[in-house]
Amino acid sequence: MPNNKNYLITIALLSLTLAALIYLWQSRNTLPAQVRLEDIPLKLGEWKGEDIPISERIYQLLETKDVLMREYSNAKGERVVLAIVYSGANRGSFHPPEICYLGGGRELLNKGMETVELGEPKKSSSAMQVNRLLMQDQAGKEIAWYWFTAGSKVTDNYYLQQCYFIWNELRRNPIGGSLIRVSARAMGADLGKADAIGKGFIRQLVPVLPGHLIPEKNPPPLT
Repeated sequence: MPNNKNYLITIALLSLTLAALIYLWQSRNTLPAQVRLEDIPLKLGEWKGEDIPISERIYQLLETKDVLMREYSNAKGERVVLAIVYSGANRGSFHPPEICYLGGGRELLNKGMETVELGEPKKSSSAMQVNRLLMQDQAGKEIAWYWFTAGSKVTDNYYLQQCYFIWNELRRNPIGGSLIRVSARAMGADLGKADAIGKGFIRQLVPVLPGHLIPEKNPPPLT
């Protein structure tokens, strides 16, 4: 029992230390943005995009001007919404999207992890782990997938992203990062179709992101 108690105390102290470090680094300016989210292609395969206006209030809440909100549609009438928040200076710009969703009146029905295949279906390919939210509001159900980047690193874990930031800053090698979210509305009760639409778009999106989210002058990535 004493050993277990000491173990729990140690874990608690380490957690508090990590939280304190995250807070300290969030309050510091470390790296200018150096990215142009608007240069992400308006055409991705069969998808054509149109920017969604962003209010000054949203910029204030996110504490960064490097925000992209864009709706993509295809010839079948299918639609997805892409949201990207980038910051090279203020770590407070990042937080799990469900915080905003729930604040906007949506009901969270389910949250979990999902693996998205990045190549053609039924072919060997790479894959990435993402967060998946199933929500509902007056307009119906919506699925959202989101993940984070820190330099060239991609992760589904917010706390791991923060650790990458801290580790690189300790090495005097600061990096920027982003939150990326893709969402698709379910038409009626057909969640399977919304799931396929969203994942199909993610497969088109992921290959083009590194060229727009990693500044040319960024220091070498964490290895």
